Amino acid sequence: MTATRWQVDRLADELARLGRRGLPRERFFAETAQRLRRVIDCEATCWHTLDPQTRLMTSDAPAELVDSGVFDPAGALQAGEAILASEYFVEDVNSFASLATRRVPVGILSQATKGRPERSARYRELLGPAGIPHELRAAFIVRGRAWGAVHIARREDQPDFSERDAAAVAAVSGVIADGIRTSLRFDAARRAADSSAPGLVVLNSANEVELVTAPAEELLETLRVPLVAVASFARSRSDRDAREPDAVAVPTASGWVTLHASLPEGENGGRVAIVLERASGAQVTALRLEAHGVTAREAEIATLIAQGLTNPQIAQRLVLSPYTVQDHIKSLFEKTGVASRQELVARVFLDEYLPRLAEGAPLGSGGGFSAA
Repeated sequence: MTATRWQVDRLADELARLGRRGLPRERFFAETAQRLRRVIDCEATCWHTLDPQTRLMTSDAPAELVDSGVFDPAGALQAGEAILASEYFVEDVNSFASLATRRVPVGILSQATKGRPERSARYRELLGPAGIPHELRAAFIVRGRAWGAVHIARREDQPDFSERDAAAVAAVSGVIADGIRTSLRFDAARRAADSSAPGLVVLNSANEVELVTAPAEELLETLRVPLVAVASFARSRSDRDAREPDAVAVPTASGWVTLHASLPEGENGGRVAIVLERASGAQVTALRLEAHGVTAREAEIATLIAQGLTNPQIAQRLVLSPYTVQDHIKSLFEKTGVASRQELVARVFLDEYLPRLAEGAPLGSGGGFSAA
């Protein structure tokens, strides 16, 4: 029986719920692929994680290419080497790094080669000989940072990918990026071996601790109330909240800690897994600004306001017109619900962060605008 096709909005909601479960990376990719097929037909997918700073590939998940018979395990290893070559050693179209720089981070091979796929080294050496000549690629971006990418393949007896297919993948790029970031965060917590790593706590349906890693133990007592609160919130979310993150920043005697909640057993499970990350002042500020829907440019301006710069000085620093700066400040005030610069600084910037403002660049430059 053919599965019912989904609209893209439903796909986005389903992927957002999946991403919040904090699944191990390869399981997240496998379940994402299953859901993606409810909108886009394909033979197989191959998933990758990317370093958000350098956009270098950091892992691959070619299980579907093997399971579908496109490659045997040894062939999959050789295919991985060919993919690396097409990314970093030869000029080729639709590299993941280049897709990550585009407004729409999705590319179809036939379009990129103007109907002559043999122009692509990846096609000549890998896709054509393997019988999967039709390729759609995407990078998964959220707040300007690339967390992963995918290769989606169709066999030669299947139709090529369409603009509709590309638009559907583009529409869920940010949702998938958030899911990858959550999976990586929880994977790091599962492997935590020292106090500087993220901690992990699993609460059962009665909010009793089932599991706690060493980095979380020292924080457990002081964070008992917010842990239960964020766990209860994660269990009670409605469908309309599916795309909002379960995260909260909590003050402690040793600094701010960010809690990220996930439902490892799915929507109806009573267990909740919570990652605890010690947050620097910059991270907490970024999280707070993102919660208000502030853009990366507005975050830069908010930081410069906290440094005491005037509108003309900000315009000069960022190479903007004074009118553009004023428009950004007006938007900042509206989003954060304040009426003055003083209120903005008081609401957004913490005492522990303010002394550091003179030491580094504004949020949004260099390391990026992210709470991750």
